Amino acid sequence: MSKLLPLICLALLHTLVDTCALLVAPVWPELESTFNLGIVALSVVFIVQSLPTSVSQGFFGYLRDRRSVPWLLLIGPLTAAICLTMIGTAPNRIVLCVLLTVGGIGVGAFHPEAAVAAGQMFPEHRARSLSVFMLGGSCGLALGPILSGAVVSQFGLTGLLYVLPPIILLIPVLCWGVLRADIFRNPPAKRHDAKFAEMFEGRVVWAIALFLICSFRLVPNMAMDKVVSFVMDQHGYDSLFTGFAQSLFLASASVGMFWMALKFRPGWERGFMVACPIAGIPLLIVLGWQGCPFWLFVTLLVPTGLALWGTTPAMVSYAQQLFPKGAGVASAITMGLAWGLGGLIQAPITLFFRNSGIPQQALWGFVPCLAVAAIGATFLPKVTESKEAETPSATQAISSEVQPDPIDA
Repeated sequence: MSKLLPLICLALLHTLVDTCALLVAPVWPELESTFNLGIVALSVVFIVQSLPTSVSQGFFGYLRDRRSVPWLLLIGPLTAAICLTMIGTAPNRIVLCVLLTVGGIGVGAFHPEAAVAAGQMFPEHRARSLSVFMLGGSCGLALGPILSGAVVSQFGLTGLLYVLPPIILLIPVLCWGVLRADIFRNPPAKRHDAKFAEMFEGRVVWAIALFLICSFRLVPNMAMDKVVSFVMDQHGYDSLFTGFAQSLFLASASVGMFWMALKFRPGWERGFMVACPIAGIPLLIVLGWQGCPFWLFVTLLVPTGLALWGTTPAMVSYAQQLFPKGAGVASAITMGLAWGLGGLIQAPITLFFRNSGIPQQALWGFVPCLAVAAIGATFLPKVTESKEAETPSATQAISSEVQPDPIDA
């Protein structure tokens, strides 16, 4: 259990960070009315809410590949928690954007360092280790909307401050547990500071291709909270029920990641990157149908969350294997930069259908994105897990405690 404890603490820390990141999810109608946001202003806030997190992950990913910065595992979550729980107190649009920007940078600072640490704790079971880590994040993504919806429906936007004290208390405790991992207690000797080109080992074209494929793959993920929020508002539901529907989608992702943590086999990564977008296409077609019964719309959020969000650890694992010398930047591409470009792609599509009074049909606009992602992934090269230094006890620990299949033994 001692080998697995730091990974569990890291996953729970991820839960807190992503809970804060999704506090804004069910309150878009409230923000729209409170700050008198028109279509242009709302699109700017969309971008401000997603882009700083993504861009900062690129910077911190590059920083992580030159040298480990463990203190980001503390500072990043604290910054995110403080800023993103204060958005309801913003006196104007400028302060709102500043809080979203700084809070997003805090979220971005955490992820590359944490993702690389998760992969290195059990390198021969990288996809499973990352699934445990991302399972924690998906639990936070599921918790954030329903927590925010419940608080805001009861106390208004300023009530988000009530969730800050317990988060502030938990972050240092979990960070202490993470830093007990061998990779932090017995760090390797100082390595050569790799240049950017060296991190990609001359395969910059594949890095760009992976970035674009993952970006298109993530467009529906980035838009779903906004589309659900506007659809719920159109049907007259409050922020509490909106948060519940969004959490249903994201909780399904947790189930998918839990399954991956238990059953995922090395070598499945590229296959998942092809098959899962294809599986999501018919789901989006039904969800985007304006005549879709409301009960069916809510029900289909479950398989959609499983297919489109629950399988995202495969992308991160694939990227780290494709670029072992640039694992931090690879993680930033698949966990940050791609999310940012995906957010930029979805914003005009979502707002067009929102402005047309049919926000639900925005989901049809995302179908071509999934098709492009699936087709593009078929051309990605096959990868094999690099043999990183690892003690036998570490392998045995993750094997016994995560219960792998016999084929993995």
